[in-house]
Amino acid sequence: MQIYNIQTDAEGRELTHHGFDDFPCAFYDERFSEFIGGEVPWHWHDEIELVQVVAGSTLLECVGGSTPLTVGDAVFVNAGTLHKMTQIGEQDCRILNFVLAPQLIGGAKNSRVYKHYVYPVITNSELPYYKFSANSPWQSRAIKELEQAFAASQQKNATYELAVNLHLMRFWQLFCENQPSILASSQVSSVQQGRVQALLGFIHQHYRDSLSTADMSKAANISESECYRLFSSALKSSPNQYLLHYRLQQAANQLIESSRPITEVAHNVGFNCPAYFAKRFKQAYGKTPKQFRSE
Repeated sequence: MQIYNIQTDAEGRELTHHGFDDFPCAFYDERFSEFIGGEVPWHWHDEIELVQVVAGSTLLECVGGSTPLTVGDAVFVNAGTLHKMTQIGEQDCRILNFVLAPQLIGGAKNSRVYKHYVYPVITNSELPYYKFSANSPWQSRAIKELEQAFAASQQKNATYELAVNLHLMRFWQLFCENQPSILASSQVSSVQQGRVQALLGFIHQHYRDSLSTADMSKAANISESECYRLFSSALKSSPNQYLLHYRLQQAANQLIESSRPITEVAHNVGFNCPAYFAKRFKQAYGKTPKQFRSE
């Protein structure tokens, strides 16, 4: 089952339970045209994410960095990394991705494999993501292992779990062998990401209220100028732009999942003027709230 409406808690952590308790790995085949607003919104999760682009292009953004991905490229998104993906160009971007618990690769947390080859990677605060390109011989082999893992997860034969695990382990082996620096873990948490998460957590909890940049800054114990700088450098947005975007996302969710009157939806997400809400919604989604709900 694909997940196109990503739900998060106040801190931005995704609420979806990926895979099963006895096989914590989920496979998704997703098109950006199916996501609300045509983008994968800012979120994070404790799992590792492995993505390959099979059509179109996308921009992966993380706190402090971004990278474009085109057909054939793949990317590793580290556990706990706040990230977002946006389509580039007119062609509908299609991605294949695994979201998996680190234990699927490393086994028990007291195992040698986990302690030597998994834990140092997922606690490396200097490694939010890593891009793989077919132009590099070893990266091309790693991408091929991902493709075979994707194929095995789709076939679902009697031993598909073994095949998926085997190819993911080979992918991880190539990653560690050819990029040994990823094992030199910097385990001091990122101050910048922590501040951004505090800001987003405050907005996600209080977006229905009348918020100012001063309110947001106070919640993260930083100055207003630092608040603007963080949003600009980490999220390529201003505080008010992010707040507006998040309100509109929540409105889109309510239009889909409830039958509340549009005026009530507007008030529920922090708009005092329904006409202004309708104007901003159409600018963001290309449709009026009524059209969006009916389609």
